[in-house]
Amino acid sequence: MYLFQSLVDVSSVAYASISFSSYKQGELIVRFKDQKKISKSISDHRSSLIKKLKYLPIHHIKIPGGAQLQDILADYRKDPNVLYAEPNYIIRKSSIPNDTEFVRQWNLPVISAPSAWDLFTGSRMSESVLVAVLDTGIAYYHPDLVANLWTNPGEICGDGLDNDNNGIIDDCYGANFGGFTPGDPWDDDTADSHGTHVAGIIGAVGNNGLGITGVNWATRIMAVKFLHGPEGMGELIDALRGVEYAISKGAKIINMSFEVDEDSQSLRDAAKAVEDAGALMISAAGNTGKNLDEYSVFPASIRSSNNIAVAASSPSDGRPSYSDYGRHTVELAAPGGVSTGSPDGVLSTVWLGTNGSILYRTTAGTSMAVPHVTGAAALVWNKTPLLSALQVKARILNGVDHISAFADNTITGGRLNLDKTLNSLDLPAVFDVLPYQLNLNGGIITVKGVNFGTGPGAITLGNKNLTATSWTDTEISALIPQNSSGGIVLVNGRGNGFPLSIMQNITISSSTVSGVAPLTVELNATVQSDASILKYEWDFGDGVFRELQGVSSYATHTFDTADTYVVRVRTVDNAGDTGIGSITITVAPLTSTGNGSGCFIATAAYGSYLHPHVHLLRDFRDQQLLTNRIGQSFVRLYYRLSPPIAHFIAKHESLRIIFRAILTPFVFSLIYPLISILIVIIGCIAVIYGYYRRVVCKQVLRTDEAT
Repeated sequence: MYLFQSLVDVSSVAYASISFSSYKQGELIVRFKDQKKISKSISDHRSSLIKKLKYLPIHHIKIPGGAQLQDILADYRKDPNVLYAEPNYIIRKSSIPNDTEFVRQWNLPVISAPSAWDLFTGSRMSESVLVAVLDTGIAYYHPDLVANLWTNPGEICGDGLDNDNNGIIDDCYGANFGGFTPGDPWDDDTADSHGTHVAGIIGAVGNNGLGITGVNWATRIMAVKFLHGPEGMGELIDALRGVEYAISKGAKIINMSFEVDEDSQSLRDAAKAVEDAGALMISAAGNTGKNLDEYSVFPASIRSSNNIAVAASSPSDGRPSYSDYGRHTVELAAPGGVSTGSPDGVLSTVWLGTNGSILYRTTAGTSMAVPHVTGAAALVWNKTPLLSALQVKARILNGVDHISAFADNTITGGRLNLDKTLNSLDLPAVFDVLPYQLNLNGGIITVKGVNFGTGPGAITLGNKNLTATSWTDTEISALIPQNSSGGIVLVNGRGNGFPLSIMQNITISSSTVSGVAPLTVELNATVQSDASILKYEWDFGDGVFRELQGVSSYATHTFDTADTYVVRVRTVDNAGDTGIGSITITVAPLTSTGNGSGCFIATAAYGSYLHPHVHLLRDFRDQQLLTNRIGQSFVRLYYRLSPPIAHFIAKHESLRIIFRAILTPFVFSLIYPLISILIVIIGCIAVIYGYYRRVVCKQVLRTDEAT
């Protein structure tokens, strides 16, 4: 990589801190309106003419020495004789590394890494940000990693002594907790070399003509091993010791590409210690496809301001089915790939085979998404060292690309963009809103984030201005009025916001709330909301929400077994808000004196050979009839007329038998549709053949007789 030979020595690109101004100091490019007044305008701004272009009406201007370019630029733009004025921007050749496998790294162009590298590629200088990888260790002999690995300045490697007096002998590249050699964090994961793969995404050496490049071409990575073997198993206490070690050695970013299903107060305390140390933790959302607004995965579900939970994105910017998500709990997505071992996985460093015969491989998962964000955090922090951890997080969230697949699945609604992150300003960023769900009565919310300003400003919910009751740079309290709609909470109208949901008020009416099995009920949901309802999902007492075909508040269901059922409906509106309403249905067992149910078909079939197949009739109703207006009208009419028929059938077994005989062909056609079609075809052929015999053959016979 090189830009202009006068600006940078090409040999230093991958091995030093590289940063350039975005424009040349002391110069402007100006186009004037009136050619006769050009000299006066230049003189008025205490500037001088460097050159006028020959064919373009452009003037190259030198501003006075010692003057601030932004001030002079503002003055020029206020000049009525100036059509436009702009800095003399530095233009650079696109920074594409010469690493041999870069062409296979789809994940880096997706996050606009090449354009970000035009501005900065990283630093491994002693004062640069230290990144700890809390994982299965790192293969520290890997040729594409070794130059970017941190070495403990307090240790004399290989002397067998604890030189830094931390209780660990020869912890040169990091530490190993739960293993036999505490000072050796070698990656022993022979299944997928997990920690080494993560380290390569963060900082495989860039532009060295070898293998791949990381998000950072030059960085410092510490190996903190607490997961062991091909299964990647470890203990909580060792993870806590790993966090403690990383903090003690000055790590400012801790990559946590692992997940724990159980909540742990000690892990929360560790997150608090990371926060108190002014560091960031980047956490994997998890790989079970769960909504973390409803379920928890730790440490991703720890809602501390210094934690960033990351979902996975695919090469096409979709959400892979395995990736956990959460509109109120997962900050953003980053490339995680689709499947391990395939081109749609993320290519990175590994140490597999005999003595590292396999050095690169693709792997997929939220574990791969996390180091992209970790690398971005390190890159922006090294470029601007005076930022706080929260300001680094704000720049990451404010710099996302907004992607439809993540609009309702992440807080930002987007996927990491390295270029935008590196060029982002210190705008407000809302990290959390507590509570993030309110009812229509409104209430007080606490807004946490950074860059809010020290004095009261503007805080909004959608297009509604809120009243702030307290205000600091990192926390605001505000009042949500009654009957508000949900939306995005923004501070000062800029930067990243946070989605606030208003729970809708839903009531369910039913044609009946009690009866004997089988009991068919007609349900209708009424929603109190100003927004448009996009989806109704019904739970008929088994705890599973199902979306029926079509957006309809109407549903029917037959309860075959005696029990008490809590029927629920969940709605989603065009603001992303949800609500849940419920009603209790009591179903008693059928007795000889029972009065039947609301559905005479179910009553006739109950207890017979047709009973197990009644669900086919219900499916036909839901999938065919309820999807159109005519079918819906027919169903409503059926359930108005059916109860007295069902009541009568329930008392007369002979009528049950007659109705079963009538239903059998229809049910048979639903169970065996191909056989039914074949029977119909054979029947049609038989009818046609019979017609042929009666008409055509008789006509031929008459003709023969006439002859």
